[in-house]
Amino acid sequence: MKAYVYRVSPVIEGNEEEIYRDILIQEDKTLEDFHFAILDAYGLKEGEMASFYTCTENWEEGLEITLMDMGTMEHESVNILMQEFTIGQSVERDVKYYKFTYDFLFPKKFKIERIGENNEIKEDVPVLLKEVGKYSPEVNQLDDISFGDLGEEEDVKRKSGYYFDEEDDDEPTFENIDDLDI
Repeated sequence: MKAYVYRVSPVIEGNEEEIYRDILIQEDKTLEDFHFAILDAYGLKEGEMASFYTCTENWEEGLEITLMDMGTMEHESVNILMQEFTIGQSVERDVKYYKFTYDFLFPKKFKIERIGENNEIKEDVPVLLKEVGKYSPEVNQLDDISFGDLGEEEDVKRKSGYYFDEEDDDEPTFENIDDLDI
């Protein structure tokens, strides 16, 4: 069975250090399998949305391949899922470059290039072949928020006159839709 080597490099603004992971993955594995191999290689936790984007040699994005079915918009013609698209299909379509985005709230972006082929692979799982550079993703800003911070913010709102208290609301309330006079 054929397997392919992909170089996965994080896109980090202002970083001059060379950082990448070379991952060997078999042709029958899906992009979803590749997605999990990338998370493992970079120590990222599972559970966030992710997409691969086919790219040109100049890194211009093309087709989006999503982790979950997001439906299609009017201007979109297809919705391809990672679990339905294999590495072999990627090679058949001559897709050599991808961009990978993980966690759309606090995005971690990667450039991926197919750099080699291996016909002698024995393992049945993706393999991390090479690890260069240290990767430490930025910490979520949400982790830094505490309930004490929220209390201080409300005190500032009260003092500034821009505070809205639900008890000051003069709108009528109802418990059931039948209580409305329509």
